[in-house]
Amino acid sequence: MRLEITDVRTLTDAEPNVREMEFRGTPVSVGSGSDNLLQLPDVEIAARHATLRPMGEYWLYEPHTRGGDTKINGQTVADNTDLHDGDLIEVRYFTIRVVLDSELPVEGADAAQAAGDLAKIRQFPLQPRSVTRKPDATVSLNPARQKVFVDALMKLREVRNLATLLERVGELLLRELSGRVIWIGVRKDPHSEPEFIESRSDQGTVVGEPPNLETYTYRCLNRQQFITVPRTGHADTQSVLAVPFLGTCGTIGVVYLDTRKHTRVFDEGDLDFITLLTRSVTPLIEQFLESGALLPGMGEASPSAASGAPVSVQSLRAAITREVLPEWPQLDVAAFSKAGEESAGDLHDVMKLPNGLAAILLAHLDGEATRVAGMIGQVRGAFRIAGLHADPPHVQLKALNWLLYDENAPVRADAVVAVINPKTGAMEIGNAGKLGVLLLDAQGQPRKLGNPQAPPLGTQKSFDYVGSSERIDDDHTLAFFTRGCIKACKESGDPVGEKRFLGALCNNVGQPATAAIDDLLSDLQAYMQAGRAPDDITVVLAHRSGME
Repeated sequence: MRLEITDVRTLTDAEPNVREMEFRGTPVSVGSGSDNLLQLPDVEIAARHATLRPMGEYWLYEPHTRGGDTKINGQTVADNTDLHDGDLIEVRYFTIRVVLDSELPVEGADAAQAAGDLAKIRQFPLQPRSVTRKPDATVSLNPARQKVFVDALMKLREVRNLATLLERVGELLLRELSGRVIWIGVRKDPHSEPEFIESRSDQGTVVGEPPNLETYTYRCLNRQQFITVPRTGHADTQSVLAVPFLGTCGTIGVVYLDTRKHTRVFDEGDLDFITLLTRSVTPLIEQFLESGALLPGMGEASPSAASGAPVSVQSLRAAITREVLPEWPQLDVAAFSKAGEESAGDLHDVMKLPNGLAAILLAHLDGEATRVAGMIGQVRGAFRIAGLHADPPHVQLKALNWLLYDENAPVRADAVVAVINPKTGAMEIGNAGKLGVLLLDAQGQPRKLGNPQAPPLGTQKSFDYVGSSERIDDDHTLAFFTRGCIKACKESGDPVGEKRFLGALCNNVGQPATAAIDDLLSDLQAYMQAGRAPDDITVVLAHRSGME
């Protein structure tokens, strides 16, 4: 049985905060007392409020108080009540949703596969009172942790190979979270076993596998769970954190950290810190895997390493990259980005949706460096979850606006989201703020898309963004770019300017997106590659051939 628990005092319609707990065949005590397997911290709730008892095909709710202060599916209950999949228990400010094993969702799998996954879950149970989070959960850091986080990213950004990066991440987590043992495993692709291992104790010695590692690696790598175990019950360990590295193509690694017996118990703040750190270093790990910079001496210096750029943001993305992106028979997508020397905040993502459509995001975030660094991973994660839910672009923009809006620590973002049917060219698109958004025909003639009056995300608390329907015809190209492309300079300081950039962009369309970006960079080599980039540079092109 899985329980999804929310405290409605902190619940919002836009982003519910849900924690999950799993239990296998043992009674679950519920109440405000700290000795309960499910603690509901509220002085108005009895120390031992109820018990959830397994009964084979269903569970039983047994109340220990007779005041009728509990509702199940909206009906007040005071006696024993059967619980089935999807039932909702309400106890004052808390809601508890019951998810039974027989109904665990396994998308895209047949009954045999579902049964196999369920067997795996039962094979690798978590300890009582363990809490799991979903990949898109919101995280936050207190001011002291924010400083530690930014300082750490500045140092990690200088690392030139994967082995050293994993070592530094391990040292940071052992030190900051008072850990006993750190174990980090990274794999080259989402379907292989971890082959790059960092395992170390707080004494600096290399150690073997920690207790129950197979359980944590299965749940992190295969189920993408972010796990906190307050008390392990193990002879040597007190508490555990285990989180995955979620890459662009799947889960590429896992981090395990534990504490010594009778010492620190990890809390949600600790899980926030390790989650944000893994989100931030995952792009660096992917960069090293792609470039082959795995061992000391194999990496080359980054062009922006000594530039004085805001590396806390740049660490969330490659310094210079032309990425390998998802492919479609009729749609070719390519991207180029270069880190800015004075300001940073560009984010782009391309995703193949389960229904075969293409989803593209380009955004430029602006605000206090720590906030921008923290929000980049959240924006990207929200975009990917929205894609899986098939949310249209204007709905995604509204959700991102809510995510970014904060009167005390504002982050604004210019953004564009497009969802494209590669077969037909039909497209839904929405924008916010000022980005280059063009549709270029086969002759290179541009047409601006989007609403030029739409405010940047994060500037108005409740703004209803409006999308539009467009079509990418055969041999036409969709082009997104940030203002950093216009500001790129030669070494002499001469900027490329809007006219020169748009001229080169339009002259090189009518061909696959990858070739068009290569030709664009060749034409503007003195500006965009050999020159200086005061701001981040990002160009994303999507060319539709219309041919199977």
